[in-house]
Amino acid sequence: MLLFLFALLAWVLVIIFVKKPVTGLWTAGFIGITIVAIADYTGISLNLYYYPGGIFYMGGIPLFLLLGTYAASILYLYWLPRQWRERFLYTAYVSVLFLAVEAVVYSLGGIAYPNWKLWYSYFLLVAGLTVLAASFSMITSPAKIIDK
Repeated sequence: MLLFLFALLAWVLVIIFVKKPVTGLWTAGFIGITIVAIADYTGISLNLYYYPGGIFYMGGIPLFLLLGTYAASILYLYWLPRQWRERFLYTAYVSVLFLAVEAVVYSLGGIAYPNWKLWYSYFLLVAGLTVLAASFSMITSPAKIIDK
């Protein structure tokens, strides 16, 4: 139920803050899901962490986590700066915000860490968001997708 609320909140934020049509971001959201699915499948397989209390699972990953990740990827990419120097600072900042969300989910029992520490997730978030930004840049030019 907790991950359902995470997904719902993420999509509400997309509806509120993503004002212009951003068709390229919908495709890039699938890249975000792929990155999270690979990282989480690996982490779950190695018994680093797991998600108790999910409703529907795909390979040990709750479906609502993937749906929330899709929305979070859109939010991240919507404000992604065009210059790489700014992207690194933005990614570091957004990783802190996502880590705070993960800390709340952890404190409420939505994720368990048998062989993981919360702060490890910061480095995983930075790496994943950097790969997402790089993949997004390879697929399309942000200037063509978002006209602010």
